[in-house]
Amino acid sequence: MTCDLSPLLTNREGGRPLTPVDLLFTASELAELLRQALREGHWLDAYLLAAGSTQLVDDAIRPDPAQLYRAAALLRRDDSMYARLAGSITYATAGTISAVMVGAHHRNLHRLRMSLRDLTFELARTIVDPTGRHPSLPHSLEPTLHALTNRKSDVMRIPSCFRSFDQHPDDMVELARRFHERPAATRQVCVVGVRTSGNYLAPLLGAALERRGTPEVSTVTYRPGRPWERSDAKILRSTVREGGTILVVDDPPVTGGSIADTARAVEALGIPRHRIVLVVALAEETPPPALARWEGVYLPWNRWAVHRRLTRTALAATLREMLSPEYRVVASGPRRLPGDNRARVRARFSVTFITESSSCRREIIVEGAGLGFFGRHAVAVAAPLQNHFPHVYGVSDGLLYRDWVSGPEISEEFPELAESIAEYVADRGRALRVLRDPTRSLRDRGTSAAAAARVLSGMFGRFDLFGQYLLLDRVTRGLLRTDTPSIPDGQTQLQYWRRSPRSGAIRKVQFHQSSFSNLEITCYDSVSDLAGAAVESPAHEFEELLRTCYTERTGEAIDPERWLLYKLTALWRLCRAGDMSREDIEFRSASAVHEYLSTVIPPVDHGVRVLGGPLCAVDLDGVLETSPLGYPCTTPLGALSVRALAAHGYRPVPVTGRCLRDAIDRCRRFGLAGAVAEYGAVVYDARTETWTDLRTTSAVAALERVRAHIAGLDDVRIDPRFRFVVRARSRSGPLPDVVAAGVVAAADGRVRAIQGQSQTDFVPQEVDKSSGLSWLAHRLDEEIALAVGDSREDLGVLAMAGLSRAPRNADETVHRSGVTITPHAYQAGFADACSDLLGHRPGGCPHCAPLTLSARSRLLCSVLALREDGIHGLPIRTMRLAAAIARRYRKARIRRNSFE
Repeated sequence: MTCDLSPLLTNREGGRPLTPVDLLFTASELAELLRQALREGHWLDAYLLAAGSTQLVDDAIRPDPAQLYRAAALLRRDDSMYARLAGSITYATAGTISAVMVGAHHRNLHRLRMSLRDLTFELARTIVDPTGRHPSLPHSLEPTLHALTNRKSDVMRIPSCFRSFDQHPDDMVELARRFHERPAATRQVCVVGVRTSGNYLAPLLGAALERRGTPEVSTVTYRPGRPWERSDAKILRSTVREGGTILVVDDPPVTGGSIADTARAVEALGIPRHRIVLVVALAEETPPPALARWEGVYLPWNRWAVHRRLTRTALAATLREMLSPEYRVVASGPRRLPGDNRARVRARFSVTFITESSSCRREIIVEGAGLGFFGRHAVAVAAPLQNHFPHVYGVSDGLLYRDWVSGPEISEEFPELAESIAEYVADRGRALRVLRDPTRSLRDRGTSAAAAARVLSGMFGRFDLFGQYLLLDRVTRGLLRTDTPSIPDGQTQLQYWRRSPRSGAIRKVQFHQSSFSNLEITCYDSVSDLAGAAVESPAHEFEELLRTCYTERTGEAIDPERWLLYKLTALWRLCRAGDMSREDIEFRSASAVHEYLSTVIPPVDHGVRVLGGPLCAVDLDGVLETSPLGYPCTTPLGALSVRALAAHGYRPVPVTGRCLRDAIDRCRRFGLAGAVAEYGAVVYDARTETWTDLRTTSAVAALERVRAHIAGLDDVRIDPRFRFVVRARSRSGPLPDVVAAGVVAAADGRVRAIQGQSQTDFVPQEVDKSSGLSWLAHRLDEEIALAVGDSREDLGVLAMAGLSRAPRNADETVHRSGVTITPHAYQAGFADACSDLLGHRPGGCPHCAPLTLSARSRLLCSVLALREDGIHGLPIRTMRLAAAIARRYRKARIRRNSFE
């Protein structure tokens, strides 16, 4: 029998508590919401809002101008003496600028912070009191809220402890109990909250200690890398002079680096180490080694309060309240499931709902959502989008209750999946629309624009931090600006979609965990969700269908700049989380860059590769492609040069040591005739889309012996992308010469070792790039007009061409060979070679000039072009980029003034 279990999306905290879609409140919004929560008696929400307000004012007192403190912290950890000196200078500069920024407002801000601290601590007393006493609100409450309202532009920070982790005030009560069990209890303590989570946890721990009998408790907060506020340092020193103890509290540590930095900063005030105690809940059973030098009071993961709410009895009681009294609930379980984050619970129950006339059985999952209104955010997301999610029952005490959708990931039916994803992203963008995009004013947070700037910062080499903060952040903020801000999902990869066994519809099984989490980058653009689904695209057609379906539903065309930056950012995030192999990340990132370049600098008609024309042999690494972004890809000038050759009747072909998959991808992206890959061991013909293995049977056997020998070596890994030669890496990169020699001997000398910058390649003796090119030229029945290479392996290819060139970055062997060296390096050197063949610079005539680029495309291409001539060309290109940014902002300012 069946029964009606329509999703009520309820919560059990009484009244109409705050259930927000957007969690990034401004100061004025915090003041109004706090006033409302206090008026209606929602004490937990009031505490969270008061703690968020305190943190916001703390940041205003200790700002990080232009993120100089962050840059200084990174520089001071560098091995270079000069970098550490630059870090000290940057730190001092940040302090001076910060003092000037706060200036005359410091006294008012300090008074506001003290008032908010008093209010927060009073609310914390109510939260930890099991009798539920009402707080004694200060008389200065209304003036405090009024002063907070005046700080309209400031935006609160989200605490990982109560949003991404399942921490609870009861955990602070338990830590206070454990601290008091120590034999060396003191009458006075000062609790130092680390970063944002510490700001929320410190008052709760202090109130719990006070309730345990500690007569004098004070709290301060500290953000590692910034100086102590003078009044906070005074409190710490006073506490120690009176014989007290300094407690340091933060959310569950991974490495413990921030907690350790805070403890060292406390010691730097002259406080002995034995007066410092770390009081921390752990995501594991033991603390990280970085915390070993200080005494600690710890709460292991299995002792957290959340586990007491994952029982059959607790589940049945909660579901009865969420549905109606007529239901009788019988549950079995739980079966624990891996969490979506560290310190986050997920458990599966089998539940039978019974009424007088019906009964039904459901598999239900209970998962952490966040404390108070941080958890009710899941209800706000689910309510308008119920058709896209499994059946959602509601949220209770930080836990979300929903149906479990079983079944494997959807690996087939790509058109239906693409349509479902596009429909969900479009519907979510409409349903969760917000009035403003706060990321525009966030300078030191993990925003999508900041992440995109971080991804591109490799262009500046050792100066990546300055390039990121001073230039690229402005570029990416402008390119990723959206006029229709909404709350995206953040987890739209294919693994998060399942087919419901009951309805047969495709459902999204994670929908609230990622937005505003510690692992996600803050973004208010729904296009980022579409790009997140595209990064694991099983086929190019799938990605195209995603964009087409989205545009049909929204009427919004996605410009190539936003698409590229969101894809690169999504891949960077997957790499950081370890959800995709590094090789796959590199391939997909390079492919995204090449897709963008082939869009804004489109190749000539693909028919050219069928009609014929002389071949131009081009090496990839060091000529057409370089790796300042962390993976090899070409640049705008490289794409333009390839286009120019094709436009004038030549057929560029990559002749490379790289794997066949990379070579085929370049051919498809840029409309090339074919490729020689893996040092000539395999050749690809784009006309027939077939590849040919040029190895002999004995060479194949020799390589098998190489693989078997390397398999027995410690700390050596074979790159699985290479099928026709063997690429091996040790922890330090290329194999030592003696080890490589042993591998060659194991193959009876039938292979040769080619040492690269980060790998060692083992290639059959009878094949090389020149033999592969000769085979391809014979198959295409064409001569070789131009060859461009930069290494010893390219000498044979260079000798075959009517015109041979090497870029300035070529190795010493090529320089001594007599090949003409171009004035410039890398892609600029390749353009020099094309100029010698064509008689003009690539793009310099009507035949090969691309379409006029938009202003957005010119700006992003300027970033991608920064290293086209290597590090030597970086200064002049940086100045051009800075000038382009200045012009863009000047025009935007003129437009705003004209509008006003």
